[in-house]
Amino acid sequence: MTGQHSPHTLGIVGTGRLGEVLAARLRDRFRTVLYDSDASALRQAAERTGARAVQAPELVRAADAVLLCVPPHAAPDALLHLARLAAGHGTRPTFISLVTGVATAELRALVAAGPAAGTDVLGLKPVCQYTALAHGVPAVFVTADRHRLDLLRAITRDLGTVVAGDEDSVGAVNRAATKAALAACENLARALSTAGTEAVLVRSAIRNVLAGTALDHPPQPGNPYTRSILDELAAERHAEPIGGAA
Repeated sequence: MTGQHSPHTLGIVGTGRLGEVLAARLRDRFRTVLYDSDASALRQAAERTGARAVQAPELVRAADAVLLCVPPHAAPDALLHLARLAAGHGTRPTFISLVTGVATAELRALVAAGPAAGTDVLGLKPVCQYTALAHGVPAVFVTADRHRLDLLRAITRDLGTVVAGDEDSVGAVNRAATKAALAACENLARALSTAGTEAVLVRSAIRNVLAGTALDHPPQPGNPYTRSILDELAAERHAEPIGGAA
C-alpha cells in the first residue's frame, strides 16, 4: 500500500496472540516483516501467518512503521533496543505501541535521550480480543496521537476504527470485559451442565449463541424472540429483593 500516510513496509514485533493475528490480517496489504527475540516462536508464527521472519537489524532497516505487540514487561527494553539499532543504521521507523499495560508517554520518554532521540513513538491501544479480531470482528483502537490519525487509520482500516481518546482507559476496559465474558461463560456452562445438557451442546451454546448474542448487542427489540428475552430479564430484575438478600 502506498501513499503519503501509509507505510510501504510494516514491521510487527512480538509473536504472541495479537502480533500473530495482526501479521495474518495485514500481510496482504503491506510488505510485512515479523520479529521476535524467541527464534522458535518467530519461525512458527511466520509459518502460520505467511509473514516474513527477520532479525532485529533487518526489521529496523526495512520497516517504515513498526507495531510493538510484546508483553508489558518486555515493551521498554524491546523498544529501546530497536530504536537504538535503527539510529545506528540511520533509519527512523515510526514505532506504534499496542501494549495496553505501558503508557505511550513512558515509552516515548525512554527514547527521548541518547542515540535514539527523535524516534517517533505513537500509541494505538486495541479494545479487542484476539480470536474475534482473527475472525474479522471490527475492533476499536484508541490513540492520544491525534496528529497521526491518518497513518494509524491507514494501517488499521480493515481491522476497525481508530478514535482519539484516553489510551490509559483501554486496559481497564479490556479487563472488565474479559472478566464479564468469562463469568457469563462459566455461569452458562454451570447452569446447562446442572440441567443435564450434553457437553457438545454446552460448548456450542457458549461459542455460538452467547458469543453471537454479544455481537448483536445492543439487542434489536423488534425481534420477537429477543423481545421475549428482554421482557424476561426485566421481570427477573424487578423480582430481585432489595439489596440482593432473600
